[in-house]
Amino acid sequence: MGDLVDVSVRGIRNTTQHEAHLSLWRGLIDARLVSPVLPDVQLAAPAPPPEALPYVEPPPDTYTQFFDGYRAAHGQYPEERIDAMIQCESSWRLDPGGSHLGLSQFDPGTWATVSAITGFADPYNAFHQGFNVAVWASMISPGTTAGWPNCWGAW
Repeated sequence: MGDLVDVSVRGIRNTTQHEAHLSLWRGLIDARLVSPVLPDVQLAAPAPPPEALPYVEPPPDTYTQFFDGYRAAHGQYPEERIDAMIQCESSWRLDPGGSHLGLSQFDPGTWATVSAITGFADPYNAFHQGFNVAVWASMISPGTTAGWPNCWGAW
């Protein structure tokens, strides 16, 4: 480094103190110029590009899904009767329009009640419809129209 010059610095009375003071400042300055030491961490390898999605079979038709749900809920009425009722109510269209919901044309309030009981709440899902039809029909007094006054006797 060069020779130190005896310069009067406030609070420093001799060359030794001055040298110690400069050494301290040099250390601070040098510390700012030193790059940080990072731990040796191995980075994860990049993920491989995704492969093509596997072929997925299309879901079964609405009729099959509906009766899968109906059977899962242990529907008590013959499937032929339920089939005729759904054909009369909606012609097997998930959204036939109007203010009623789905294949079985549930009133929105009835749908809310039954789906709260079953947990199957999508009125446009055929399985949910089938399950809820079985549950709703089991709650209706025998000998009545089971909530479908126009189509219950369609078979």
